[in-house]
Amino acid sequence: QKMTRLVRDLSHKAGKNIDFITSGEETELDRTVVDKIADPLIHMVRNSVDHGIESTEERIKAGKNPTGRVELRAYHQAGNIVIEIGDDGKGLDKERILKKAVDNGIVEASQELSDEEIFKLVFHAGLSTARKVTSVSGRGVGMDVVKKNIDSLRGKVDISSTSGKGTTFTICLPLTLAIIDGQIIKIGSERYVIPINSIVRSFKPTAEHLWSVQNRGEIAMVHGELIPLVRLYRLFGTVPTTEDAAQSLLVVVEEDGRRCCLLVDELLGQQQVVIKSLGDGLGAVKGVSGGAIMGDGRVSMILDIPGLVKLAQA
Repeated sequence: QKMTRLVRDLSHKAGKNIDFITSGEETELDRTVVDKIADPLIHMVRNSVDHGIESTEERIKAGKNPTGRVELRAYHQAGNIVIEIGDDGKGLDKERILKKAVDNGIVEASQELSDEEIFKLVFHAGLSTARKVTSVSGRGVGMDVVKKNIDSLRGKVDISSTSGKGTTFTICLPLTLAIIDGQIIKIGSERYVIPINSIVRSFKPTAEHLWSVQNRGEIAMVHGELIPLVRLYRLFGTVPTTEDAAQSLLVVVEEDGRRCCLLVDELLGQQQVVIKSLGDGLGAVKGVSGGAIMGDGRVSMILDIPGLVKLAQA
Protein backbone atom coordinates (compact mmCIF):
# COMPACT_ATOMS: atom_id res chain seq x y z
CA GLN A 1 0.00 0.00 0.00
CA LYS A 2 2.85 2.33 0.89
CA MET A 3 4.47 1.61 -2.50
CA THR A 4 1.18 2.12 -4.37
CA ARG A 5 0.77 5.51 -2.74
CA LEU A 6 4.41 6.35 -3.50
CA VAL A 7 4.04 5.51 -7.21
CA ARG A 8 0.79 7.46 -7.42
CA ASP A 9 2.44 10.55 -5.87
CA LEU A 10 5.62 10.23 -7.94
CA SER A 11 3.83 9.72 -11.25
CA HIS A 12 1.63 12.73 -10.49
CA LYS A 13 4.76 14.83 -9.77
CA ALA A 14 6.46 13.61 -12.94
CA GLY A 15 3.32 14.22 -15.00
CA LYS A 16 3.14 10.57 -16.17
CA ASN A 17 0.35 8.02 -16.25
CA ILE A 18 1.57 4.82 -14.59
CA ASP A 19 -0.11 1.58 -13.56
CA PHE A 20 1.56 -0.02 -10.55
CA ILE A 21 1.04 -3.79 -10.30
CA THR A 22 2.07 -5.85 -7.28
CA SER A 23 1.97 -9.59 -6.66
CA GLY A 24 3.21 -11.85 -3.87
CA GLU A 25 2.37 -9.54 -0.96
CA GLU A 26 1.80 -12.65 1.14
CA THR A 27 5.47 -13.69 0.68
CA GLU A 28 6.89 -13.74 4.19
CA LEU A 29 10.07 -11.80 4.81
CA ASP A 30 12.35 -11.85 7.82
CA ARG A 31 12.07 -8.53 9.74
CA THR A 32 15.79 -7.84 9.20
CA VAL A 33 15.28 -8.24 5.45
CA VAL A 34 12.32 -5.87 5.47
CA ASP A 35 14.29 -3.20 7.34
CA LYS A 36 17.30 -3.42 5.02
CA ILE A 37 15.46 -3.87 1.75
CA ALA A 38 12.84 -1.12 2.19
CA ASP A 39 15.06 1.82 1.12
CA PRO A 40 16.60 0.00 -1.88
CA LEU A 41 13.12 -1.02 -3.11
CA ILE A 42 11.81 2.54 -2.78
CA HIS A 43 14.87 3.83 -4.66
CA MET A 44 14.43 1.30 -7.48
CA VAL A 45 10.71 2.04 -7.83
CA ARG A 46 11.51 5.79 -7.89
CA ASN A 47 14.09 5.10 -10.63
CA SER A 48 11.54 3.19 -12.71
CA VAL A 49 9.00 6.01 -12.45
CA ASP A 50 11.49 8.80 -13.08
CA HIS A 51 14.11 7.41 -15.49
CA GLY A 52 12.51 4.21 -16.81
CA ILE A 53 9.03 5.25 -17.89
CA GLU A 54 8.93 7.79 -20.72
CA SER A 55 6.64 10.80 -20.90
CA THR A 56 3.16 10.20 -22.33
CA GLU A 57 4.17 11.99 -25.55
CA GLU A 58 7.31 9.85 -26.00
CA ARG A 59 5.33 6.66 -25.42
CA ILE A 60 2.69 7.61 -27.99
CA LYS A 61 5.42 8.53 -30.50
CA ALA A 62 7.05 5.11 -29.93
CA GLY A 63 3.71 3.37 -30.54
CA LYS A 64 3.42 2.23 -26.91
CA ASN A 65 0.50 2.32 -24.50
CA PRO A 66 0.39 5.94 -23.20
CA THR A 67 0.15 4.53 -19.67
CA GLY A 68 3.42 3.14 -18.33
CA ARG A 69 3.64 0.02 -16.20
CA VAL A 70 5.76 -0.62 -13.11
CA GLU A 71 5.58 -4.06 -11.51
CA LEU A 72 6.75 -5.32 -8.12
CA ARG A 73 6.68 -9.10 -7.63
CA ALA A 74 7.84 -11.26 -4.73
CA TYR A 75 7.98 -15.06 -4.63
CA HIS A 76 9.89 -17.99 -3.16
CA GLN A 77 12.27 -19.99 -5.31
CA ALA A 78 14.66 -22.76 -4.24
CA GLY A 79 15.15 -21.54 -0.68
CA ASN A 80 15.38 -17.90 -1.72
CA ILE A 81 13.09 -14.89 -1.77
CA VAL A 82 13.02 -13.29 -5.22
CA ILE A 83 11.86 -9.69 -5.63
CA GLU A 84 11.49 -8.24 -9.12
CA ILE A 85 11.04 -4.57 -9.95
CA GLY A 86 10.24 -4.14 -13.61
CA ASP A 87 9.01 -1.41 -15.95
CA ASP A 88 7.99 -1.21 -19.61
CA GLY A 89 9.96 1.98 -20.17
CA LYS A 90 12.81 2.92 -22.46
CA GLY A 91 15.41 0.54 -21.04
CA LEU A 92 18.94 1.34 -19.87
CA ASP A 93 21.19 3.37 -22.16
CA LYS A 94 24.22 1.08 -22.60
CA GLU A 95 26.35 3.61 -24.48
CA ARG A 96 25.70 6.29 -21.87
CA ILE A 97 26.53 3.97 -18.94
CA LEU A 98 29.73 2.79 -20.63
CA LYS A 99 30.85 6.33 -21.48
CA LYS A 100 30.25 7.49 -17.90
CA ALA A 101 32.15 4.45 -16.54
CA VAL A 102 35.10 5.13 -18.88
CA ASP A 103 35.08 8.86 -17.98
CA ASN A 104 35.12 7.92 -14.27
CA GLY A 105 38.00 5.47 -14.76
CA ILE A 106 35.89 2.48 -13.69
CA VAL A 107 36.61 0.58 -16.92
CA GLU A 108 39.09 0.96 -19.77
CA ALA A 109 37.75 2.16 -23.12
CA SER A 110 39.39 -0.90 -24.74
CA GLN A 111 37.60 -3.40 -22.46
CA GLU A 112 35.03 -5.66 -24.12
CA LEU A 113 32.01 -5.98 -21.86
CA SER A 114 28.81 -7.99 -22.20
CA ASP A 115 25.45 -6.21 -21.85
CA GLU A 116 25.07 -7.72 -18.38
CA GLU A 117 28.50 -6.39 -17.31
CA ILE A 118 27.65 -2.93 -18.65
CA PHE A 119 24.32 -2.85 -16.78
CA LYS A 120 26.06 -3.86 -13.54
CA LEU A 121 28.27 -0.76 -13.80
CA VAL A 122 25.30 1.27 -12.48
CA PHE A 123 26.11 -0.18 -9.04
CA HIS A 124 29.41 1.74 -8.87
CA ALA A 125 29.48 4.78 -6.61
CA GLY A 126 29.09 8.05 -8.48
CA LEU A 127 27.77 6.48 -11.67
CA SER A 128 24.40 8.20 -11.95
CA THR A 129 23.56 8.50 -15.64
CA ALA A 130 20.54 10.72 -15.03
CA ARG A 131 20.89 13.86 -17.11
CA LYS A 132 19.27 15.83 -14.32
CA VAL A 133 18.44 15.18 -10.69
CA THR A 134 14.68 15.52 -10.23
CA SER A 135 12.48 15.79 -7.18
CA VAL A 136 11.20 12.30 -8.01
CA SER A 137 14.33 10.15 -8.00
CA GLY A 138 15.97 12.57 -5.57
CA ARG A 139 19.50 12.34 -4.26
CA GLY A 140 18.97 9.89 -1.37
CA VAL A 141 20.16 6.31 -1.80
CA GLY A 142 22.48 5.66 -4.75
CA MET A 143 22.53 2.36 -6.64
CA ASP A 144 25.87 1.57 -4.95
CA VAL A 145 24.10 1.70 -1.57
CA VAL A 146 21.28 -0.47 -2.94
CA LYS A 147 23.88 -3.11 -3.92
CA LYS A 148 25.64 -2.79 -0.54
CA ASN A 149 22.39 -3.41 1.36
CA ILE A 150 21.59 -6.44 -0.77
CA ASP A 151 25.16 -7.79 -0.34
CA SER A 152 24.89 -7.39 3.44
CA LEU A 153 21.84 -9.69 3.33
CA ARG A 154 23.95 -12.24 1.40
CA GLY A 155 21.79 -11.58 -1.62
CA LYS A 156 22.47 -10.69 -5.23
CA VAL A 157 20.87 -8.42 -7.78
CA ASP A 158 20.69 -8.91 -11.54
CA ILE A 159 19.59 -6.52 -14.27
CA SER A 160 17.97 -7.30 -17.58
CA SER A 161 17.11 -4.46 -19.94
CA THR A 162 15.98 -4.14 -23.54
CA SER A 163 16.10 -0.83 -25.37
CA GLY A 164 12.57 0.49 -25.90
CA LYS A 165 11.01 -2.40 -23.94
CA GLY A 166 12.01 -1.79 -20.31
CA THR A 167 14.19 -2.89 -17.41
CA THR A 168 13.85 -5.49 -14.66
CA PHE A 169 15.92 -5.66 -11.47
CA THR A 170 15.85 -9.11 -9.85
CA ILE A 171 16.87 -9.32 -6.19
CA CYS A 172 17.55 -12.77 -4.78
CA LEU A 173 17.82 -13.15 -0.99
CA PRO A 174 18.29 -16.18 1.27
CA LEU A 175 14.99 -17.19 2.87
CA THR A 176 16.35 -17.19 6.38
CA LEU A 177 19.07 -14.87 7.48
CA ALA A 178 19.65 -16.44 10.86
CA ILE A 179 20.97 -19.86 9.76
CA ILE A 180 23.50 -20.83 7.10
CA ASP A 181 25.19 -24.05 6.05
CA GLY A 182 28.84 -23.56 6.91
CA GLN A 183 32.12 -25.33 6.25
CA ILE A 184 34.19 -25.18 9.44
CA ILE A 185 37.89 -24.57 8.82
CA LYS A 186 40.83 -24.45 11.18
CA ILE A 187 43.80 -22.08 11.11
CA GLY A 188 46.19 -22.81 13.95
CA SER A 189 43.99 -23.15 17.05
CA GLU A 190 41.22 -20.93 15.64
CA ARG A 191 38.05 -22.03 13.85
CA TYR A 192 36.28 -20.06 11.12
CA VAL A 193 33.17 -20.64 9.01
CA ILE A 194 32.92 -20.41 5.21
CA PRO A 195 29.35 -20.27 3.81
CA ILE A 196 29.02 -23.49 1.80
CA ASN A 197 27.24 -21.81 -1.10
CA SER A 198 30.44 -19.80 -1.77
CA ILE A 199 32.72 -22.86 -2.05
CA VAL A 200 33.70 -24.14 -5.50
CA ARG A 201 36.15 -26.87 -4.41
CA SER A 202 38.88 -27.66 -1.91
CA PHE A 203 42.09 -29.61 -2.49
CA LYS A 204 45.60 -30.26 -1.23
CA PRO A 205 47.98 -28.35 -3.49
CA THR A 206 51.38 -29.45 -4.71
CA ALA A 207 54.29 -27.09 -5.41
CA GLU A 208 53.23 -27.05 -9.11
CA HIS A 209 49.91 -25.43 -8.19
CA LEU A 210 51.56 -22.51 -6.40
CA TRP A 211 53.06 -19.57 -8.23
CA SER A 212 54.39 -16.19 -7.23
CA VAL A 213 53.82 -13.53 -9.87
CA GLN A 214 55.40 -10.09 -9.87
CA ASN A 215 52.87 -7.35 -8.95
CA ARG A 216 50.17 -9.98 -8.44
CA GLY A 217 51.44 -11.76 -5.35
CA GLU A 218 50.75 -15.45 -4.82
CA ILE A 219 48.42 -17.31 -7.13
CA ALA A 220 47.29 -20.89 -7.53
CA MET A 221 46.87 -22.71 -10.82
CA VAL A 222 43.54 -24.57 -10.59
CA HIS A 223 42.40 -26.50 -13.68
CA GLY A 224 44.25 -24.07 -15.95
CA GLU A 225 42.89 -20.99 -14.17
CA LEU A 226 45.13 -18.57 -12.26
CA ILE A 227 43.43 -17.65 -8.98
CA PRO A 228 44.79 -15.21 -6.36
CA LEU A 229 45.72 -16.79 -3.03
CA VAL A 230 44.89 -15.36 0.42
CA ARG A 231 46.84 -16.52 3.48
CA LEU A 232 44.14 -16.11 6.12
CA TYR A 233 46.59 -16.48 9.02
CA ARG A 234 48.30 -13.27 7.91
CA LEU A 235 45.00 -11.43 7.59
CA PHE A 236 43.79 -12.47 11.03
CA GLY A 237 47.15 -12.53 12.81
CA THR A 238 46.80 -16.22 13.70
CA VAL A 239 49.70 -18.68 14.10
CA PRO A 240 49.18 -21.44 11.48
CA THR A 241 50.17 -25.08 11.88
CA THR A 242 52.50 -24.54 8.92
CA GLU A 243 53.32 -21.68 6.56
CA ASP A 244 54.16 -24.14 3.78
CA ALA A 245 51.21 -23.90 1.37
CA ALA A 246 52.01 -27.36 -0.03
CA GLN A 247 51.36 -28.79 3.47
CA SER A 248 48.06 -26.93 3.82
CA LEU A 249 44.69 -27.01 2.04
CA LEU A 250 43.27 -24.61 -0.52
CA VAL A 251 39.57 -23.71 -0.58
CA VAL A 252 38.43 -22.06 -3.82
CA VAL A 253 35.58 -19.61 -3.18
CA GLU A 254 33.56 -17.59 -5.64
CA GLU A 255 31.53 -14.39 -5.55
CA ASP A 256 29.77 -12.95 -8.58
CA GLY A 257 31.94 -14.97 -11.00
CA ARG A 258 35.24 -13.91 -9.36
CA ARG A 259 37.36 -16.38 -7.38
CA CYS A 260 40.11 -16.58 -4.82
CA CYS A 261 41.89 -19.41 -2.97
CA LEU A 262 41.92 -19.45 0.83
CA LEU A 263 44.85 -21.18 2.53
CA VAL A 264 43.63 -23.18 5.55
CA ASP A 265 45.18 -25.79 7.88
CA GLU A 266 42.25 -28.17 8.10
CA LEU A 267 38.62 -28.77 7.10
CA LEU A 268 36.60 -29.79 10.17
CA GLY A 269 33.29 -30.70 8.57
CA GLN A 270 30.04 -28.96 7.82
CA GLN A 271 27.22 -27.77 10.03
CA GLN A 272 24.39 -25.29 10.17
CA VAL A 273 25.34 -22.26 12.21
CA VAL A 274 23.34 -19.42 13.73
CA ILE A 275 24.62 -16.04 12.56
CA LYS A 276 25.20 -13.31 15.08
CA SER A 277 26.04 -9.71 14.26
CA LEU A 278 29.42 -8.61 15.60
CA GLY A 279 27.78 -5.44 16.95
CA ASP A 280 29.01 -1.89 16.57
CA GLY A 281 31.57 -2.26 19.37
CA LEU A 282 33.88 -4.43 17.25
CA GLY A 283 33.58 -2.28 14.16
CA ALA A 284 34.21 -3.75 10.73
CA VAL A 285 36.68 -6.62 10.90
CA LYS A 286 38.43 -7.12 7.56
CA GLY A 287 37.44 -10.44 5.99
CA VAL A 288 34.69 -11.18 8.54
CA SER A 289 30.94 -10.74 8.03
CA GLY A 290 29.65 -11.94 11.41
CA GLY A 291 29.97 -14.45 14.22
CA ALA A 292 28.50 -17.95 14.52
CA ILE A 293 27.53 -19.88 17.62
CA MET A 294 28.92 -23.39 17.22
CA GLY A 295 27.54 -26.66 18.56
CA ASP A 296 29.83 -26.49 21.61
CA GLY A 297 28.68 -22.94 22.40
CA ARG A 298 31.91 -21.28 21.26
CA VAL A 299 31.78 -18.38 18.80
CA SER A 300 33.60 -18.57 15.47
CA MET A 301 33.94 -15.88 12.81
CA ILE A 302 32.07 -16.20 9.51
CA LEU A 303 34.29 -15.24 6.58
CA ASP A 304 33.14 -12.38 4.34
CA ILE A 305 33.62 -14.00 0.93
CA PRO A 306 32.72 -10.92 -1.21
CA GLY A 307 35.20 -8.90 0.86
CA LEU A 308 37.97 -11.53 0.62
CA VAL A 309 37.51 -11.93 -3.16
CA LYS A 310 37.69 -8.15 -3.56
CA LEU A 311 40.82 -8.04 -1.37
CA ALA A 312 42.48 -10.82 -3.38
CA GLN A 313 41.70 -9.18 -6.72
CA ALA A 314 42.93 -5.74 -5.61
